[in-house]
Amino acid sequence: MMLGGTPGPTNPNSSWLSSKGMWLTYGVGILGLHLVLLSFPFLSVAWAWTLTNVVHNTGMFILLHIIKGTPWEPGDQGKSYFLTHWEQIDNGEQFTKTKKFLTVVPIVL
Repeated sequence: MMLGGTPGPTNPNSSWLSSKGMWLTYGVGILGLHLVLLSFPFLSVAWAWTLTNVVHNTGMFILLHIIKGTPWEPGDQGKSYFLTHWEQIDNGEQFTKTKKFLTVVPIVL
């Protein structure tokens, strides 16, 4: 696919996950969610961590494993239309750094 006259990635869904600073931004987002949950006075720290884990895992399950296709025309002539976002990461390669990171984060939480 041509973006602005230069060759671009065939699927933009997989390019942002490998971009510089994504892992730090992802961690800061989880920390931000936890701090928001801690701001509720009726939640204990243990409940805030539990809710952080549940909200994160539910959201990532929906975004990565249920929703299929891409939000825009990817330029691959419909090859990614029936693939989940997880299957589109790094063009379907297994055991990449990005997939390992996204697997370890819920375990650490």
